[in-house]
Amino acid sequence: MRMFAYKKYIYYLKSTGICIVVMGGCWFMYQLRQTSKILRSGIPPNVLNLEQSHAQYIYIDNPRYKDVFMFRTNNLQSSIVEQSSSFSHTIMKWWKSVNRHVAYKLLYMAQHGDKIEHLKSIYMLNSLKYLKDWHYRHIAQMLDARTAVSLARMPNVDLRYFLRPPYHHIEHKLYDVIEKIHILLLYLNKLSENTHPCLIQFLNKKFRDSHRDGLIFDHDLTSIGLATAPAIIWDEDLLQSCVQTLCHHSSLDQYSKDIVDAGGLPILMMIKKIFKDNINMCILLAKIISNISLHSEYLQEIFQAGWIGTLVEWSLSSDIRLSAPASRALANLDMDENERIRYPRRIYLLHPLHKTKTNTKLDVVFLHGLLGGVFITWRQRDEDISGNGVVDPYTIDNKNDIVSTMIGEHPQEFLKDLAYDLKKREWDRLGHDFEIILDDCPQNTNQIACGPYFCSGNDTCVKNRDRDRKHRTQCWPKDWLPEDVPSIRVIGVNYDTNLSLWTPLCPIESRITTLSERSEEYSGKLVTAGIGMRPTVWVCHSMGGLLVKKMLVDEWKNGDKNNICKNTRSIIFYSTPHRGSRVAVLTQTTQMLVWPSMEVQELREESPHLLKLHEEFLNMLKEYPIEIVTFSETKPTLLTALKVPFQFVTSNSADPKVGEFYEIAQDHLSICKPANRHSFLYQKLVSVLRRHVTPHEEKNVFPIMEWLSLPVNKVKL
Repeated sequence: MRMFAYKKYIYYLKSTGICIVVMGGCWFMYQLRQTSKILRSGIPPNVLNLEQSHAQYIYIDNPRYKDVFMFRTNNLQSSIVEQSSSFSHTIMKWWKSVNRHVAYKLLYMAQHGDKIEHLKSIYMLNSLKYLKDWHYRHIAQMLDARTAVSLARMPNVDLRYFLRPPYHHIEHKLYDVIEKIHILLLYLNKLSENTHPCLIQFLNKKFRDSHRDGLIFDHDLTSIGLATAPAIIWDEDLLQSCVQTLCHHSSLDQYSKDIVDAGGLPILMMIKKIFKDNINMCILLAKIISNISLHSEYLQEIFQAGWIGTLVEWSLSSDIRLSAPASRALANLDMDENERIRYPRRIYLLHPLHKTKTNTKLDVVFLHGLLGGVFITWRQRDEDISGNGVVDPYTIDNKNDIVSTMIGEHPQEFLKDLAYDLKKREWDRLGHDFEIILDDCPQNTNQIACGPYFCSGNDTCVKNRDRDRKHRTQCWPKDWLPEDVPSIRVIGVNYDTNLSLWTPLCPIESRITTLSERSEEYSGKLVTAGIGMRPTVWVCHSMGGLLVKKMLVDEWKNGDKNNICKNTRSIIFYSTPHRGSRVAVLTQTTQMLVWPSMEVQELREESPHLLKLHEEFLNMLKEYPIEIVTFSETKPTLLTALKVPFQFVTSNSADPKVGEFYEIAQDHLSICKPANRHSFLYQKLVSVLRRHVTPHEEKNVFPIMEWLSLPVNKVKL
């Protein structure tokens, strides 16, 4: 009986507790809704920060206001459809409001905080979501030049953070733009005091009869019937020639800043608007801005002309010829990244293109050979699928595969994908039991050579083989190395070379032709880019290897003041002619016709200069032990349309008699172009880089929860 009464009391207590919880919850929801109504009626939801001194604009991007603008009605409330004020809608609206206010606070910290607070605020501002379009536009109007550049170098930054160029809506006539750039070129010639022969020659050739007193042009007189048609047509080709001349003028450091002083940035923006779909013209404009970016004192002028947003857009281009100079310009303008590092002309930052939270542990510098270039030498080789090679582990054999037999002789597309996925899953499970020989394995090696010659069946290079076939790269050092070897900085070096002196050259630049002069020039540029501040690996093809040896030997003789020799860890030679090349073997009669350039003359077989350079290089290695890895070509290169076979570098010339030596069955042009990541030419480089990257150093990562827990006025690492 007592047990029955006890259960009855427990039942009453549970019922009472449930009723209290339900009624309390209803009361709480009612109070929350009433409070929300009072706040919405008493506080306007669009109140902005009144402390801002910048002009305030409200961008209305809401379809509810469509009727207000179409019918010009004065009663806003009559044209607006009321939205439901549900609890979830209220919570979402409150969250977006908090997100918006956080964005303005972060912007204030980025503009007024110290360097650490600025960097952290920029990272968090870039990570914010759920901002409306007018929020981005308003923040863009509040940005200063320094903060805009920092945001521009964030990965996956929203382009709405950057305002459009001034007067972007104005349509300019082609004649007016040509007239403006002609006046600009005349003024630049005046500022340079007629010391640039190329600019003088261009003006005399293209505009010899196109101006009178510097003010009235022949095309203006022709339009009113007072003159005959000019001999030179004022068209897009003429404008493009003017931009090419301007690009060449800006390539000379002493003249590049004159373009800004002469008011050239708005003119370049007009040209960009006309040729926005012309990739070659955009590349020229990007090179001009990147040359100007070396003078960071003009950051404000570049920002006001609207170039920051344009550079961000170009840096995202799939064409590396456009993205590389645009990224270099942003890196030079970002003074918060590293005040001592700049990337001069012909020095390209290939990775990282954005700000990174990871400390850079190793520099990898790529130098091309004769007639090469960053965007030519280091391309991915076309894969030869006709010859014998490694069998794709995921390939389905319809005769012997059980899955293919089950789905029929002619399966549908989705059944093929299913069979492929099953095969791939099975290989992922069993692949570690197999070893796959790398492509481009050497035909011959020396005793020091140590591979690697094979990889595991479930290695990353095998798994990503199909992806690499579909998405071929224009520059494998830029796209492959950062994924396989994190925490590195990749730099590409460009330099002009010629086979013959008959080639028209700039009178100023043609003075730098010898290996010694080129070594002095690029040593200074690489020091400006920060080479020597951390461990370095040099990767060079053909003549690029001779240039690296000359730079290191010269630094060694000068006491290694920049620590380049001390911090050099390894050199990778791809068919470098240490004892000269047969390309320079010409008879006396042929030399009179071809008139070989200085670069070709220095590449003669058994040249005393090359032999002396190599001897000095070996002496330097005794003081600074550097790992040497050499690849030598064994196939002749097919030249001209007649497919004449010619071996540029013999194995005897390519062998430096020090370090690891590998003979590869490729010609001179393809030995530096791996067909895929499964190539020995690439995997050997990766193994060298991984060995020189310190594995125990921790990443300098700032967790977002740690940021939020710190006070606004003080942020510590």
